[in-house]
Amino acid sequence: MVILNVFFDVKQEHEADFLKLLNHMVVESNREQGCSYYQLWRSAVDPYSYSLIEHWDSQEELNAHGRTAHWINFNDTVNEYLKSNYEEHHYSEIPA
Repeated sequence: MVILNVFFDVKQEHEADFLKLLNHMVVESNREQGCSYYQLWRSAVDPYSYSLIEHWDSQEELNAHGRTAHWINFNDTVNEYLKSNYEEHHYSEIPA
């Protein structure tokens, strides 16, 4: 399994556009093969700070996600709505 945490610091004046874009990503990504969890979260302390949490069954399926039309549109658009470019952190499971 591959887990991603993606962090966004949204410009207040672009929050509505950001949420529209991310809501579309959540719906479309959850339909993809290999996606077991894909959800946007808002910070409890900063209303313009968000995190997208993703769980993918494999790196190959995550790679396929990066070739979808909705991901390409997201990647080409989202930074316009942010104070700084988004941060993406990848994690892999440590076997017990």
